[in-house]
Amino acid sequence: MASGTGSEDAKASLTGHPKKKSVQIMDNRDEIIEVTEKHGPLYNAIPCMPIGAAAVCCILNILVPGLGTFISSFTVFCGATTRVGKRVNAFVLNIVAALLQMITFIVIVGWIWSILWGMNFVQFALAKGEENKRKLGPYYVRRQSSVDVP
Repeated sequence: MASGTGSEDAKASLTGHPKKKSVQIMDNRDEIIEVTEKHGPLYNAIPCMPIGAAAVCCILNILVPGLGTFISSFTVFCGATTRVGKRVNAFVLNIVAALLQMITFIVIVGWIWSILWGMNFVQFALAKGEENKRKLGPYYVRRQSSVDVP
């Protein structure tokens, strides 16, 4: 049975990115097999931005392929987190992804890739928001009655 280490989960939660997807499957011999997704360097360099910035970059990626990715590369220096260790490496990888999206737009591949990248921006931002809500825990509101008791 293959499994991820606890340090990977801790690193994913520190960076603000959603954790790697891990699925347990029962095979025909009643053994549990754990499957973990691994992504390449370009995917790991996608910044986890606030939801507003992610939505704007997504819309820009739909209108002009690669533009939202290009702008998102600068958010790495403004506090957006990535799975890549160094901010400069994440910045360069995002610039490369933006240029490739712009170049391959001619054969429609870049446009589709750009739209998918924009959707990832929004998904990462929503996942970070959900993670932050779980950290805060439930909150309770005290209700006051408007009825005066004599």
